[in-house]
Amino acid sequence: MTDDTRSSSTQIQPFFVLGAQRSGTTMLRLMLNNHPRLAVPHETVFITQFFRRLQEYGDLTQAQNQRRLLDDIAAHTLVVRGGLITDKEAILARGPRSYAELINAIMTCYAEAQGKARWGDKTPYYTPDMDILHAIFPKAKFVQILRDGRDVALSQRKIEWCSTNSFRLAQDWTWKTTLCHKVGRVLGPDHYLEIRYEDLVRDPQAVLTQVCGFLGEDYDEQMLHYHETAKNVVPGESLKWHQNSVRAPDASKIFAWKNALPESDRIIFEEIAGDALEYFGYERAPVNPTLMTKLKKVYLTMVNRW
Repeated sequence: MTDDTRSSSTQIQPFFVLGAQRSGTTMLRLMLNNHPRLAVPHETVFITQFFRRLQEYGDLTQAQNQRRLLDDIAAHTLVVRGGLITDKEAILARGPRSYAELINAIMTCYAEAQGKARWGDKTPYYTPDMDILHAIFPKAKFVQILRDGRDVALSQRKIEWCSTNSFRLAQDWTWKTTLCHKVGRVLGPDHYLEIRYEDLVRDPQAVLTQVCGFLGEDYDEQMLHYHETAKNVVPGESLKWHQNSVRAPDASKIFAWKNALPESDRIIFEEIAGDALEYFGYERAPVNPTLMTKLKKVYLTMVNRW
């Protein structure tokens, strides 16, 4: 990143909701998006992807380079799905002269179209890329939502584009959750807040008050009513994956793994992620591997490796 880019980005203060997929990021996004000042669109994904390709676009102080980059961003699948860019000229009219300013122009135009004053982003894909987001936006704030990894695995197993392999699910949850936590601790409490899915479901007002305080915003009770209009702000293509997210918080989803996750998969998950579960304060059931567990481990490592 050039000095000009870093200088121009220091006044931009977005926030990012991060966490392993199926950790409650969409529910939190919908709650925050129902705040009268906050606009949090559907997942963007493009920010770090195009950051890694910036050399292809040259000097972004040049109008033709800005337009070429904006055209490519506007064609991104998730940008189209989320209706993020509707007026390219309005974005360019803001005179962006860096990548950070271009992103801010895109997101600010989106927020203003919703009648909102400030933008945020909910994209689990960015969870391993906090360092990149921080480099682009040095004043950005990050909210990580944690959820028991076994509930995450149970939820992911129901999604056709997610893995059903307990080894992979455990490794992915451990890596993303731990990495986000460690980078957040380095950034410090002014930039990083860690909350729990279980707390958000049980007492959403208390947790949302904490999140608003961290963001420097006043708490607004309208956030508790997010589910009344949630289906209107989730793209139709994605709605089938978020049926629980668009409903009111459901305490029955907390620790559902205890009754719904097969014991062999739970044991395998804990063998990989047990230390991380304990580190984050989740119980670890002391059950020895069974013959079924051993057979399933062979199957997952030799046959169904995805």
